[in-house]
Amino acid sequence: MGVCRSSRPGRRGFVLIVTCIALTILLALAVLGIDIGRMLMIRSELQVFTDAAALNAALEFDGTEPSKTRARTAATSLATGPNAMKWDMGTQPITQITTSFNTDSTGLPSVRVNASVPAPVIFIRVFQPAESTLVAAASVARKSAEGARLVQ
Repeated sequence: MGVCRSSRPGRRGFVLIVTCIALTILLALAVLGIDIGRMLMIRSELQVFTDAAALNAALEFDGTEPSKTRARTAATSLATGPNAMKWDMGTQPITQITTSFNTDSTGLPSVRVNASVPAPVIFIRVFQPAESTLVAAASVARKSAEGARLVQ
């Protein structure tokens, strides 16, 4: 009877080492995927908010100074009240909102809304010694005779 090659002690040890290394790498990729996936979800929630806020603000902005105040109020109003848009699956309020105004070469006024939040990280702390990382989104809407539309 011959000796089976796979039963040699040297090969079993090598397979065990390679398996442990492969599992460690796969586990590291999986836990990084959790944090990255969460950040992408938060960015998606912020993008929905900035799209709606920019459209809401663009409807109020006509290029005049008084309309800037109305547009800022319109943009931030979506983040307040009982039906406020929130991030982290609708549990955290959006508080860092900036609104800027511009008039393009055709004379049409546009509004840019930026929103950012400090997204908590769990596993990325190994590479970045911080409790959170900033996630941001921005949208630009332009007012025209027909209404408002997103341009960016």
